[in-house]
Amino acid sequence: MLEAILERAVLYRKSLGCFDETEAIRIFYGPGETNHTELKHLAIDRYLNHFWITAWKAIPETVVKQVVNALKSNFTDLESVVFMDRSVVATVADSVLVSGSAPAGKFSVKEFGIPYLVQMTKIKHSGLFLDHAELRQWLLKTQNEKTVLNLFSYTGSLSVASGKAGAKKVTTLDLSKPTIEWAKENWNHAGLPLDHGDFIFGDVFEWLPKFKKRSEQFDTILCDPPSFSRSKNGVFSTNKDSSKLHELVFPLLKPGGVLVTSINSENYPESNFLKDIQKAAESCRVSIRVLKRIDLPETFPTGVDLKERYLKGFYLLREE
Repeated sequence: MLEAILERAVLYRKSLGCFDETEAIRIFYGPGETNHTELKHLAIDRYLNHFWITAWKAIPETVVKQVVNALKSNFTDLESVVFMDRSVVATVADSVLVSGSAPAGKFSVKEFGIPYLVQMTKIKHSGLFLDHAELRQWLLKTQNEKTVLNLFSYTGSLSVASGKAGAKKVTTLDLSKPTIEWAKENWNHAGLPLDHGDFIFGDVFEWLPKFKKRSEQFDTILCDPPSFSRSKNGVFSTNKDSSKLHELVFPLLKPGGVLVTSINSENYPESNFLKDIQKAAESCRVSIRVLKRIDLPETFPTGVDLKERYLKGFYLLREE
């Protein structure tokens, strides 16, 4: 049964033509794809011939072994499988190699023809959020000659997509020094001009007022904060602080510019998120219009009673 569920998931993605467009893809998304007791708490991502299993609830080792065997049956070129246990909130553990041999460090995968650096071992995440593939595709089509601010940038994949589109300038900002260094590596690996990228290791809540003081504005702002983070300036929570964040963001967006803002939280309804954004816009005396909702891509199916999507957000136009 387990093997058949995974095989059906792979065939579905093949029918979408996904394997022709990318070397990095979610091949199984349990929460929206099955009611199987254990599999509904699993996701599986493929990076070239290396596979990353994520579990949000404790999964018996026997089931993990069955999943590995099913992957080997579906992908004869499989080289390695790692397992990430996220059943404990804020886990300190890294991914664990459960089959084969994985690259020791970062390696390159292509998505829509663009190279990104990912990592399989000694890490908590591969470095490429696959649920934002459609956003990267939009950036590739729209950012020529634009100025872009990428907040909470992580490893800078959105910056790379903007740069590859021909953005005039991309400013990349993150609180983590290792991920800002990774973002620089991604930028260089993609062959982008050094003078078109600016990388800042710092706190968003410190830097947004600095940009405002300098009278800096951007054509496009990308804002995808973590659900919860802690810095020397305090604690940030999307559920409580979204209005505060957007009040700092809106003055930096040029009239006619686009803010792409999203959150990753099942506990923060989309309607509440939009209300908080609108409240911030009113406080800043900015008029905004929703151009498009952000939704999970087709490789993250929501067909099996998925009560609340964790990824939600909007493309917002600041009207002139």
